[in-house]
Formats: sequence, structure tokens, C-alpha cells
Amino acid sequence: MKKVVISAAHIEKRIAVLENDLLIDMEIIRPSEKIQVGDIFYGFIQKIDRKINAAFVDLGNQRKGFIHLKDIPDIYEKTQGAKLPVQVVREGSATKLPLLTAVLEFSGDLLVYLHGKEYISISKRIMDKDSLKTTMEALLLEDEAVIIRSDAENATEEQLENALNEARERYQQLVRKSKKRKKAGLLMDSDSGVFFSAKQFIQRYQPIEVMTDDFDFAKSIDVDGEVIIKKSADIFADLKIQPQMERLARPVVHLTNGSSLFIEKTEAMWVIDVNSGGYKGSTEKEKTVALINQKAVSEILRQIRLRNMSGMILVDFIGGMSEEGYTELYETIERQTREEYTTTQIAALSQSGLLQLTRRKKQRSFLEVTTIPCPVCYGTGHVASKDTLAYQLERELTGIMQGEPDSIQIITTEDVLDAFLDLNILNEAPIDWEVADERVPFYQILRVEN
Repeated sequence: MKKVVISAAHIEKRIAVLENDLLIDMEIIRPSEKIQVGDIFYGFIQKIDRKINAAFVDLGNQRKGFIHLKDIPDIYEKTQGAKLPVQVVREGSATKLPLLTAVLEFSGDLLVYLHGKEYISISKRIMDKDSLKTTMEALLLEDEAVIIRSDAENATEEQLENALNEARERYQQLVRKSKKRKKAGLLMDSDSGVFFSAKQFIQRYQPIEVMTDDFDFAKSIDVDGEVIIKKSADIFADLKIQPQMERLARPVVHLTNGSSLFIEKTEAMWVIDVNSGGYKGSTEKEKTVALINQKAVSEILRQIRLRNMSGMILVDFIGGMSEEGYTELYETIERQTREEYTTTQIAALSQSGLLQLTRRKKQRSFLEVTTIPCPVCYGTGHVASKDTLAYQLERELTGIMQGEPDSIQIITTEDVLDAFLDLNILNEAPIDWEVADERVPFYQILRVEN
């Protein structure tokens, strides 16, 4: 039983998809001046790097983007200073510029229209692909491509043609608007607002119930059936969605059979480690390991979806399975990844249990959206131990004592103080200790008087 819950009454909008009260998908939408996926800009090619076959694009207001030359159709010049409309396909990060394309994309209920390429792609959920392909081939013009959505399976030819013409008109409006521009800047906002996202989730999951906390939103959203309105200060807290979201920031995920996952983000990739934990099995080792790994697959994909992981994802399954176990595990992974809405591909599964996945990136991960690197450990996940700080304090005090001070005031945590006193040095130093009730070990020399 699937349910879509939309929190739209506050500045931050949130959408959650529940299946039997378990969170299986979500999106957080915050007001932002940052460049977002789907935004279309009128850009100027600022610099071309032939070594990497790419260009840097000025988007206006001191914003820049990065585009591969292969993603610029031949109708545009590929020279420094050239002007062209570009669309954001991947958000930027602290180390990367937003990724752009000049093959503009316009999404609708039945199809996605692209101008600048020529192909027809049909949803894998549609069984009769041949008739749809024949229909679209007769409708498409030069430099046009479409991605047929699953909702188009029962659409008439007239409905498909109307959807195509509507997307064409949106493209033509954009072209007319860009011709009037003289400076680089935003041409069209993305459709990534709460209405568009909610509609996508509803179309994707076909829930039996849609619930929101905002009366105006309930009136505005166009869905089949009734939208339930639940007035609440925090609908996510009331429906126990908030605790599930909070757990997404934690590295450990406990599975119902006693096993667990450990999830970590590195600079280059995501790493997921499968652990047997407290699993108690009565079968032989090979079968026990296979059962744990099989059970982990659906939870791994759920965590990837909820945390919005992307790029390279390395999964370390428990090794020691039989050949049959590896084959069954691979088939399970392959079958379940085909059901994902974001393109997820299996690169390899080794005999030691290492699985390499790649997942398309569009938006920032849950961690990037909701957290910042710890200012204490600088994002490493580690802080100096009490012993490290005690030795450091000894060195610092040795230097201070050379000036023969009359008084030294130090604030520190109790564990660091105990570790320092255990060193049994500088016993004659005129130190006035103050103990701080903090979880993180630290010390600070507040004052030295001579």
C-alpha cells in the first residue's frame, strides 16, 4: 500500500513516499538562488579546452558552468564568445561546476522532448514499443528526439501529437526569448518546484492515498481522486516520517534479520559494507551468507534512493558464497536495479563479493542538502583523543613555564585532565583548572599571568 505525503505548509517543502509506512522515496525542496537541475540559461562560451573537448560557459551574475562539446548541437557555433541556450543537467558542488547541455529538454506527462538530437527512446515498462515508435517516427522533425513515458502506453495518436506540439511550443518560446537577450542570464526556471515534483511522485508510484498539510496546495494539485488534508504543525512528525529521515544521516543501517549496512561517503565514491552483525542462521555457511546478501539488496537500493547517492557506488557483500549463490545475487541485483527510476547500472560483481554500481547524478545528495562538514573534525569523523591532547598540552606548557608565570588558567574536559595528571609532570606549575562538561575532548589555555 503506497502513500504520498506532501508537507507544503512551510517554507521548506517535503515529499515522501511510504509503502506500508516505510519510507521508500523522498525529496526536499528549499528556496534557493543556486543553479538547479532543469534551469535554462542564455550562456556565453568563455573558454574552450580542446584537450578535454569541453568548454566553460558564462551564465551571468558571476556564475559559470561546464559543457562537453559533444552536447552542443551543430546549429550553434563552438567557438569562444559564441552565445547559446544551455540547460543544467547536474548541480554543481564545492569542487565541480554545474554540468550543462545545449540539447534542451522539456518534460510532459506523456513524453520528454529534446531539441538538438535525433532518436526515440521508449520506457522499458511499455510492452508494445513498435507501434509507439512508428507513430512517433511519423511525427518527429529534423533535430528532434523524444523519450516516451510509461503513461503514453494507452495514449492515442492525437494525444501524443498534442503533447509533442505543446513541447515544441515551449521550445520555440524559449528561442524567441533568447533572441531578445544581450547578456548572459536565466531564461527559464526549472520545473523542480513542489507541484512538479509531487506530480512526478504520484505518476511514478500510483499511490492509493495522497495526503498534504496545506489546503491551497490540495486545491491546486491535479490528481485522480481525493487529496486528504491533515492540518498539522509537522505532518512528517505526526506520521513518523521524520525519524526515518533523521536516520539517513547515520552511517549504520540495521536490517530486520540482525545484519546491517555501513554507508560512507568518500571524495571519489560511496561505499556500502554488508555485515552479518547479530544474524543467527541455522543453515550451512554458504547458504547463510547468501541469505544475508539477498536480504540486503532491496535495503541497499532503498538507501541509495533515499540518500540520493550518485556516481560510483561500491558495495562490499559478504564473501564465501557458492557459485550458485553469486549467480542468484547478481540476478536479484540486476532485476531490482531495472525497477529504479534513476538510471542505475551494474558495472561488475567480483567473486569476492565486491559490486560496482554507477548511478546518474542530477541533484545533491541528502547529506549535501541537509548537513555541513563537522567544524570540530572537519568532516573526517575523527577528533583528537584525550591522550593526544594531554601530550600536546605538555609540550605547550613546557614552553610557557620557561617564562616563569605566576598563574595559568586552563579549561579542559575531565578525560583530558585525567590523562594529563597521569603523566605526572609539571606538578609544580601554577595551574588553575576548570572542567568543562563537553563530549568532545579539548583543552584551552585561557590566561597566563606573569
